[in-house]
Amino acid sequence: MKIYNGHHCNMECIVMEKDNLVLKVIPELGFKVSSLVYREHEFLFQPSKMKYELPDFGDSFSSYDTSGLDEMIPTIDSCIYEGKQCLPDHGDVWTLPWNVMVNENSIEGSVSLRSLPLKFVKKISMGRNNTIRMDYSVKNVSDKEQSYLWALHGLNNFDNDTEIMLPNGVNRVLDVINNEVIDKNIENLLYLRNYKDKQFYKFYLLDELSIGECGLYYKDKGLIYTIKFDKKVNPYLGVWITKGGFKGEYNCALEPSNGFYDSLKLAKENKKFQSIMPFEEKNWTVYIEISET
Repeated sequence: MKIYNGHHCNMECIVMEKDNLVLKVIPELGFKVSSLVYREHEFLFQPSKMKYELPDFGDSFSSYDTSGLDEMIPTIDSCIYEGKQCLPDHGDVWTLPWNVMVNENSIEGSVSLRSLPLKFVKKISMGRNNTIRMDYSVKNVSDKEQSYLWALHGLNNFDNDTEIMLPNGVNRVLDVINNEVIDKNIENLLYLRNYKDKQFYKFYLLDELSIGECGLYYKDKGLIYTIKFDKKVNPYLGVWITKGGFKGEYNCALEPSNGFYDSLKLAKENKKFQSIMPFEEKNWTVYIEISET
């Protein structure tokens, strides 16, 4: 494996290469994975302006590049936490520069949240068979119990031949845009060609996950992009799709999460969230695997 400094669009990045896989990370832009290429196929959505702008803490996510893969913690939607603390849109860490350490076989980034007393760490490494491993930890650095919501936020490219891969046994999903439960013809949701143009969609699986696994099948290219996660730690899965309805962009995101759904305030009301005790540290791992059919 090779790790070296490079550039992506107008930002300095760190590049990881192994076999046919190339990954780029931008430390000063939320430790964003800006590019993931396998045999010349780019899996991650690229900035529409073909450049990045540095956000300020608390800015709206939609005002910036809305591309690549980053992290959402301690919330997705902006909300008021415990009646007083404002948690920013898409969380803290996408707007912040991270402290980054390049090791022989991995890149590790860490950042301290500003809205809550939490330290967040992510280590990226490459394994066999075109696998990316992302090890996470969150630590409560205060003497009070804290709650938080984490979700993976990877915006993927797709075309009308791309299919969504969900765990077996999905019988109901919650359409959060229209606030309605869909319990018929669930298989129609898997085919991205079925979604209307100039609209956007988001839904959450309501059934318990049979396995912590989801993905995208790029049928015309013979490629599968699989996300694997521990369903005991992150038992919820959201799916975001825009076919030009959001900023004129076309991308989708598969979002394993520890809370349900989208704001920490609402997750607490739903009693589907995680807490972390004083000075406790929690850990989890996510894998991204690229395979050929």
